[in-house]
Amino acid sequence: MAGRLHFDRTGSLLGRHWRTFLWVGVAGAVLSAIFSGPSFIPPRYRSQAVVYPVNLNSYSIETRADQLLQLLASNSIRDSVIARFGLAARYKVDTASAEGRAALRDMWNERVSIEKTRYESVDLEVTDEDPVAARDMVVEVLHQADLLARRLQRANTAELLTISSNTMAGTGRQLDSVEARMNVLRASNGLLDYDAQAKELTKGYVRAITDRGSAAQREEIRGMLKALEEKGGEFGRLAELTKVLQKQYGKQQAVVQQQTMDMGKVLSYTDVVVKPEVPDKKIYPVRWVLVLAGTLAALLLCYVLLMLRDRGFSRPTEKA
Repeated sequence: MAGRLHFDRTGSLLGRHWRTFLWVGVAGAVLSAIFSGPSFIPPRYRSQAVVYPVNLNSYSIETRADQLLQLLASNSIRDSVIARFGLAARYKVDTASAEGRAALRDMWNERVSIEKTRYESVDLEVTDEDPVAARDMVVEVLHQADLLARRLQRANTAELLTISSNTMAGTGRQLDSVEARMNVLRASNGLLDYDAQAKELTKGYVRAITDRGSAAQREEIRGMLKALEEKGGEFGRLAELTKVLQKQYGKQQAVVQQQTMDMGKVLSYTDVVVKPEVPDKKIYPVRWVLVLAGTLAALLLCYVLLMLRDRGFSRPTEKA
């Protein structure tokens, strides 16, 4: 019953003041159209890029798309793009105060969207009042991501290169020390090749005895055999150690050369599958929605005011 009474009152109110509602609706639509225009609400445009990560090293169990997502969300990239395009001045934000810097970060987060897709790619979107600037900012974010990834990889490679170079230098010092000791043995004991010399001296001693060589010859051969017996074992061990160290040094040298080459590489870390373009259609504001909302709000306000006025006029009559 109460609902029917309210409906009757609403119908009566609309019937009595339909012209007022008509003019208010028209005025609300016109004013909403004016105030939603570009003079009052600058339109915004969105540029988009979809990229796949490439040439990224794995730091943990995260996927390469997750790594690229972290790179793109870096505050160093944000600050570089803000400085490059002078966004603080464009957005009229005073960064001299902490509140201003926080407001600028909030505006960045509002206008820049970075999300991972279900296909393990990354979707980057930038919104701005200038369509060309929106496209250029997408390009710059990707460029800064390449620079950041390159800096991180080169920093890691530089650390590994330092370790590898020190290891190779240590192996080189060991090799030099072994060679120096072998040179001493060569100079003082005439040792050149333990196995070959032992075989030849043994043959020579046998021939000297069989052929009745001179005592001096036999004594000389016995002295050489004795020297070979005393120092030959050390010389042989040093010769084997030299081979091992030379092999290690060669491997370490190859690693150092590869890491040195890696330091000079200029790689791209994103494969762009959807290239950023200059947008030709605004995404904000949706003008018809604002006009419709403004018109409905004006009609609702008109209805409330008329209803209150009618109630105000009806109360004295009821008392009388």
